[in-house]
Amino acid sequence: MQPLVSKLLVIFLIITTQRVAPVLANIDTESIQEIIKLKLEKQKSAVGVSIAIIENGNIEYLSFGVTEQGNKTPVTAATLFEIGSISKTFTSMALASMVTEGRVKLSDPVQQYLPKSVKMPTKNGKTITLLSLANHMSGLPRLPDNMPFGDPADPYADYTLELLYEFLNSYELTREIDAQLEYSNLAVGLLGHILELIDNKTYQQVIYDRVFSPLGLASSFVDVPESHKALLSNGHDAGLNVVKHWQLPALAGAGAIKSNIKDMAQYLKANLNPEFDFVKLTHKQTTGGDNEGPKVGLAWFTSEHDKGSYLWHNGGTGGFRSFMGVDQTNNKGIVILENTANGLDALGNAYLQGTLAQLRSDILNVKMVDERKLARLNGEYELAPGLIMAVSNQAQQLFVQVTGQTILPVTAKSDIEFVQTAVGAKIIFELNDKGEVPYLTLEQAGRKIKALKLDPNRPNEHDNKVTLTQTELDNLNGIYELSSNFAITITNENAQLIIQATSQPKIPFETKSKSEFSNAMVQARIVFELDAAGKATSLTLFQSGQALKGLKK
Repeated sequence: MQPLVSKLLVIFLIITTQRVAPVLANIDTESIQEIIKLKLEKQKSAVGVSIAIIENGNIEYLSFGVTEQGNKTPVTAATLFEIGSISKTFTSMALASMVTEGRVKLSDPVQQYLPKSVKMPTKNGKTITLLSLANHMSGLPRLPDNMPFGDPADPYADYTLELLYEFLNSYELTREIDAQLEYSNLAVGLLGHILELIDNKTYQQVIYDRVFSPLGLASSFVDVPESHKALLSNGHDAGLNVVKHWQLPALAGAGAIKSNIKDMAQYLKANLNPEFDFVKLTHKQTTGGDNEGPKVGLAWFTSEHDKGSYLWHNGGTGGFRSFMGVDQTNNKGIVILENTANGLDALGNAYLQGTLAQLRSDILNVKMVDERKLARLNGEYELAPGLIMAVSNQAQQLFVQVTGQTILPVTAKSDIEFVQTAVGAKIIFELNDKGEVPYLTLEQAGRKIKALKLDPNRPNEHDNKVTLTQTELDNLNGIYELSSNFAITITNENAQLIIQATSQPKIPFETKSKSEFSNAMVQARIVFELDAAGKATSLTLFQSGQALKGLKK
């Protein structure tokens, strides 16, 4: 789980490539190796990658790169990675274990397992069940709106059980329970906590007893013990800077597990040919029976293509990405672990769909553009008010950087066309008859945004800081309805405007004028309409190429 341009990838040169186990004759390992080699050596999109592929019971391991940028410790089959949201499948499997032993029912209301002081939200007399949490149908938002975000590099670390209970006691559902899928870290994190209460154990002990131990996973952990910490890779952000390992004290069930490719291959094998009833139960589809919308079991998603279908889940933390896919019909599957915040989902999906050759062709169709031709593209382009794409080149590599994001490389398809294949983004520059570039067009997710090139000699907007009086800020306070189920609440704290959208955390916005405010990190700008007394009557939100107007209630 995306704003436009937020998923462009950043890349890094990998030092070593390792192969383990004999090559499986029916796996296109050559394409896999070429794809990753290109990403490592030319596009520079990862630091370390570990892959396991299973076909008809045979396993192949592929390891690439190092455990930390700049070191010489190679990634091996024993290297530990944060697996992020693939942890959700472990959480749902622990729930399934309780169901198959008769300890709980999927239809049990969550409320019955919580302390009496905690009240789960309800909607029109309907209650949230254990199943609702596991298949993302609870109506709970993706994240609670009371997360402190004390450390953006470790965003869940300060979210305590007390804050979780506080949220549940005060939250009002905005949609019907079990009516619509909304991917929710909060819901599955809460499920993990419910399992703790039921078993009267820590989340780590619950998962160990109900999943790790039965499936023979000896190198998978929630809290990595001292004996294995030397094997834990460091994670890297999109700019390839080392980042913190994430802590999830209250929401561990959503993404706290660390594992290596050996254990994940064993987990993949257990899901390909399940022997335990609790594993089989997690694969049972619980949504999408009307053939509309995503199909989900207990955490597992189903993707269909012209050659069949497969179960899958991916994951990501601040410095890691993961992907796992299980094709039971064709008895094959793949796991990809990466210690960079980029992801290789496209590779995993292509393997499962039998389109590796096409992906290889698309990726390897790279044109090297003359440095002088790249230099003429350099400059700043305005995608939306307050949202700038800066373009620069280093030798024959073009880079882009969107406001509030890290610098990202793009791949040339021609002198003026550049792509990021993995996320389906394309940038096309327009040349005039003088060979100058007046604008570019960004194409992504079926949308096109034309961005004019800005004058490099324009005044710096940060030269003059704007400060409003308390009265001027108070005149903006209120609730602005942008649609029937989406509103923005405006408040101010410590002389700064605070924005809170429906079911989202509070975010401070920078003052640009009496009526204009922006936040580079979320790539958004808000402009108020003021009456003669200076009081706001409406606002317009500019974000991701859209302009949404909301009247003040």
